[in-house]
Amino acid sequence: MRKTTAAISALALSAIALTGCSTAPGSSAGCERGDSALLTNAMKVTGDLGAAKVSLTTPVRTSKILSDDLITGHGLAVTESEQNAVGTITFLNGATGQVLQNGAGVWSPKNLDQQFAGLGDALQCATQGSRIAFAVPAKSLPQGLADQVGMSGDDSLVGIIDLQEVLLPKATGTDVFNDAQGLPSVVRAPGGQPGIIIPDGAAPTKTVTQTLIRGEGAKVGDGFAMFQYTSVGWADRKEIDSSWTKGVVTDTTTLPKEVMAQVQKATVGSQLMVVVPGKSGDATVYVVDVLGIVPPELTGK
Repeated sequence: MRKTTAAISALALSAIALTGCSTAPGSSAGCERGDSALLTNAMKVTGDLGAAKVSLTTPVRTSKILSDDLITGHGLAVTESEQNAVGTITFLNGATGQVLQNGAGVWSPKNLDQQFAGLGDALQCATQGSRIAFAVPAKSLPQGLADQVGMSGDDSLVGIIDLQEVLLPKATGTDVFNDAQGLPSVVRAPGGQPGIIIPDGAAPTKTVTQTLIRGEGAKVGDGFAMFQYTSVGWADRKEIDSSWTKGVVTDTTTLPKEVMAQVQKATVGSQLMVVVPGKSGDATVYVVDVLGIVPPELTGK
């Protein structure tokens, strides 16, 4: 489990040296993707998705960011700037073809843009199962990075992103009616972030779970869930923690065992509310959106 968490920690390849569309989820209709003959002709890419073997047949230099879908997947599409996707990425020196770094990470168009201005477009509207080639001019790299990897100001960073899993931006499925009395209610912002309303009355003395939205994706089971959560104290009605301002969670030790046990039973797309009793009659309320499952090839299993 520790291996999984480390392998796909958000932006694991930070700065290489390890140092919108409005279409519905699952569709890329109306989105324009990059189309670069320069990249297609200059790169030789083999290997299964997630295990790309990349070489250059000719040097690549560009004054603007380029991208091209070498393989177009048919899975869920990245339709929002903060929607996350899991993939493997390979970086090469566009002048020499030297492989600089490769590995797995979790990215969104927004945080890719924060790393490499403009590269977020390579993810926007991309679909799960895609292999995306890209080139970034040295001027768009973080300050000092070009020198660090032996690139001149006229060179370009070239690479491949294999998009192995696109996460839902929020819980999506069928609303579930729950008739239990005396439990919190949940409201949702347009982006999916939940608000938890604690009722008057005593907290439950046993763990209580409600499925608020039943997702239509795969059951988590023995897989490693990727999720967002918010927790609120029953007694003071104050938020304890929330991942919605930090990024998707892959570390299964983040939440109590009682909560993760319910996540393992859930399907992707589901939203769960789990009330875990504490000491002196208090309790903590967790609302969890199950957004995806770590690709098995990245778990080491």
